[in-house]
Amino acid sequence: MVKYTLYYINGCPGARAVRMYLKHKKIQVEEILVDFSKGDHKTEEFLKLNPMHTVPTLKLTYPDGTYKGVYESRIILKYLDNNTDIEVDKWLFWDLGFLNPNVGKIIYPRIFRNEEPNMKDLPNLIEKFEYLDNSLKSTKYLLGDTLTIADLSSSMLIENTQICKDLIDVNNYPNIVLWLNNIKKEIGVDKWNSVMEPFYKSMIDKK
Repeated sequence: MVKYTLYYINGCPGARAVRMYLKHKKIQVEEILVDFSKGDHKTEEFLKLNPMHTVPTLKLTYPDGTYKGVYESRIILKYLDNNTDIEVDKWLFWDLGFLNPNVGKIIYPRIFRNEEPNMKDLPNLIEKFEYLDNSLKSTKYLLGDTLTIADLSSSMLIENTQICKDLIDVNNYPNIVLWLNNIKKEIGVDKWNSVMEPFYKSMIDKK
């Protein structure tokens, strides 16, 4: 049986998506909170698992003692879910190629540089919110009535945008709000909060 060890930080949406999945599926895992300020992600041991020194990173330890690292949250989610559904992939790639970079352009200046984002970038993120909201108009989740890894991945990015709630307020998108609430209920409030509350606290501490 493979043993799982997950390296993560609370602020990373992909790491939270993986943690949500593991808790939802009741998969046993050792979790290690990485401290970037101490260089935890640059140690020789960590770089053997992930030469890109990013999180999340999932360490797979096999019964014979050998191990390997899997990194990039969407790949980790696909591995854990044994998912080969091209419809799920379409949303994961939309998430990676369109939602993720536009979220970053708005929130990262405040998080990492203590400065305001370029307002010229905001319409691109609004466009993605509008597309997502419209896609959820008549469906519970991204692909119907079944929660998928695509929902987990995109929902965590949407949560991160609320660092800039004054610029893009999720409450202006009722279908997205309902979708987030559906995910929260499906995962379970206690499990959701155990992952999300440290993130919310870290964002408050940054202010």
